[in-house]
Amino acid sequence: MYEIESKAHVLQRENVIQKLNSFATYGGKSEKKDIYYRIPTEFSPESYVSIRFRTEVFYSQDKTEKITYFTYKKKSIQKDKNSSAIEVNEEHECTISDFSAIETFIKDIGGKISLVKEKITEHWTYILNNEEMHIELCNVPPLGDFLEIETIKNQTDDETVKKIKKLQEQIFTKCDISLDQIEERFYRDLLAEIKN
Repeated sequence: MYEIESKAHVLQRENVIQKLNSFATYGGKSEKKDIYYRIPTEFSPESYVSIRFRTEVFYSQDKTEKITYFTYKKKSIQKDKNSSAIEVNEEHECTISDFSAIETFIKDIGGKISLVKEKITEHWTYILNNEEMHIELCNVPPLGDFLEIETIKNQTDDETVKKIKKLQEQIFTKCDISLDQIEERFYRDLLAEIKN
C-alpha cells in the first residue's frame, strides 16, 4: 500500500472549513500522538530504521474510539523541475492493543525516541475523478495549521503520481489555498528546524 500525499500551510482556517463543508463529506475529529523511534542498523553508524507508534482518539457524533497503530514507512519526496513536491510513502501498518511490549523490545535493541509529534485534526472525504481523497485539516503544535490530502494506491508509477498530484492541487485551489503554500518538507524536518 502506498500513500500519495500533499500538505499545505493554512492561513485562514475557518475559510478552509467552510470550503471543505461545501463539497466534501465531514468525518469527525481526532487527536493523534506519534512517537517515532530510530533503530540502528548494522550497515553504518549513521544508518537507522524509523518506526512509529500512533495513538489516535476519534470523536464522532455517537462515539469516541481510541486506536494504537504500529507503522513502518519508507518515505520519499518526488518533485518535477517546474512543480511542487509530493510525498510518496510505502506504508506497512497494523493496530495493536498495547505498545509497551514492542516498545521494550525496541529499547533493548538500541532504539531511541527521535520525535514526538501531536496533531489535532478534522477529517473529510471527497471523490474526485473516481479517486478517494482523505482530507485532514491539522493543527500541529507549534507549527500551526495544515491541510493534508492523501490518496491510497497500489502503485506509484509516474503517471499515477502525476494524476493524483494534479487532483490534490485542484482541492487546494477549491479551498483557496495557493499552490505556493504547499510544504515540501516532512513535519519532522520542520519540527527539528524550530528545535534548533
